[in-house]
Amino acid sequence: MSTLSPPPPTKICVFASTLPGTSPAHLTSARTLAHVLHARNIQLVYGGGTTGLMGELAKERVRLGGAASVLGVIPRALVASERPGDCLSATTRREEGRQGWVEWVFGMLGLEVKWKEKEGAEGERAAGGLTGTTTTTATATTTMTMTGKGDSPHDTPVPNHQAASLLSESVYGQTSIAPSLSARKAHMIQLIASAGPGSGFIALSGGFGTLDEVMEVVTMRQMGAHGREMVLCNVEGFWDGMVGWVEGAVERGFVREEGRGLVVCREGVEASVDWLAGGERGESERCEGRR
Repeated sequence: MSTLSPPPPTKICVFASTLPGTSPAHLTSARTLAHVLHARNIQLVYGGGTTGLMGELAKERVRLGGAASVLGVIPRALVASERPGDCLSATTRREEGRQGWVEWVFGMLGLEVKWKEKEGAEGERAAGGLTGTTTTTATATTTMTMTGKGDSPHDTPVPNHQAASLLSESVYGQTSIAPSLSARKAHMIQLIASAGPGSGFIALSGGFGTLDEVMEVVTMRQMGAHGREMVLCNVEGFWDGMVGWVEGAVERGFVREEGRGLVVCREGVEASVDWLAGGERGESERCEGRR
């Protein structure tokens, strides 16, 4: 007698700001979302930040469900700025940031970046042997290879357990370090596309980075790369302008009529998660911004 395999777990990827916002309602929405995800046994995927709405959401979800309930996906270039301040010395934080941006620039040029690393006299990590396509063979106790290839959607995250452990797994959950911003977004989409029923994307309030992530999900779905919903969680009317922009773009002929349904706007956290759990609805129900 054959046995059916259980479906993969439900995961929701949340995009949000690393700032708290001026209204306490935004932080409250992040905490509330963590409780809703926990109550429904939904795993959280997020951008790996430790401050603002991102940090609040991750901390609360970990507090409720443990580190295994959260996965943060963060570009290497942002690791230094997102680590808790007492994890690394100022010298090491500067070095991590420098390495991250060098890797990003080389990746944009389509070049492979490899680092040879060794422990310095005082435990600081000293980097050497950086080249565009080859690696010099210097003496080192630890070797880490970064293989980011620019903005290709096929870039894959590069695990770095030593760095990830410094992101306080017991506080913020598990961490995957991606070689670039584009690789981060591609990995998030892949994780949600392969997850169980009710999985999808929710955007809390945020800035340019959040908007970039929303548009990446929408355009990739438009291209047929995945079939998951993108829900804007509207707190105090934050996404009303986005709803208006979509409507205006459709009316002016810059977005096809069917494109109107690629963005969903719901009032509050519960309604946003409910939408993902409920599957497809009529197009007239999809946006409810308070314009």
